[in-house]
Amino acid sequence: MAVTEAARWRREAVEPVLAAYAAASGVDAVMVSGSTARGDADRWSDVEVGVFWERQPTLAERKAVADVARAAEIRTVNEGTPPWYDHIYLGAPRPDGLMVEVVHTLTSSVETMLDDVLTSHRPDGPSLDAIKGIVDGRDVRGPRAELVAGWQERVHTYPPELALAVVRQNGNVEQFWRWQMLVDRDNPLLLAREFMRIASQLLTLLHALNGKYCGHSSAFKRLDNLDLSLAPPSLAARIRAVFTRPAPEGAQLLHDLVEETYDLIEVQLPEVNVDLLRANFRSNRKPLDALPSAD
Repeated sequence: MAVTEAARWRREAVEPVLAAYAAASGVDAVMVSGSTARGDADRWSDVEVGVFWERQPTLAERKAVADVARAAEIRTVNEGTPPWYDHIYLGAPRPDGLMVEVVHTLTSSVETMLDDVLTSHRPDGPSLDAIKGIVDGRDVRGPRAELVAGWQERVHTYPPELALAVVRQNGNVEQFWRWQMLVDRDNPLLLAREFMRIASQLLTLLHALNGKYCGHSSAFKRLDNLDLSLAPPSLAARIRAVFTRPAPEGAQLLHDLVEETYDLIEVQLPEVNVDLLRANFRSNRKPLDALPSAD
């Protein structure tokens, strides 16, 4: 994939931040991740940076890096247990500057998380997102930069047991019939939310089938860049149409996408009881105009 101009200049702009963290005491490694690392950033993109510490950093240490990098502003988002978050603005204060979203965690926490996901096969959403960040990571530096290369090698093969766990956790698409109720109630807000819930669930399943780490809908920012070889045909165009066509057409499109995804699961993961998933998905609740007869 060609690197966009937006990604190119963002990589240059974040260099002082990466260098400052790499030189900070207690930092094992630092990397850029997300769309800037992948090369598909656009003019709306923030920059994601991961920092791996040998011990918990102080707030003063985190702010000092922003000063060294000549940031226009830094906002610390939370304290307590890792991960910790900072928003560093380059060029201008919030909201006009380039936001660098810094995610701090402990090296030891990453090791534990990888064991949980890759060995124990726990499909925790935030952990899957963290692994996606490691997969995308580039421009790695720091005294123990080789750690990230080791993690990337470890996550290169997506365990089939993890795919099975993700599908079992997310495969039950329930209450599809609700779209009819929300149309009757003339509630497009909740209808869009229902369609979004099901579409996100479907994309999570497809990522698992394709051995792609994905924990939540932030992985779906660019529908045309999903890179899913195992998927219903014309996936991106059909998902867009779900939200732009009249509700009955959108619902039928979404219904077909779910059924086709179940077809793929049936072939790729025969351990999954797809018949049960289909039965739950196809269950229907009819509106009541009178008390049903007991006969």
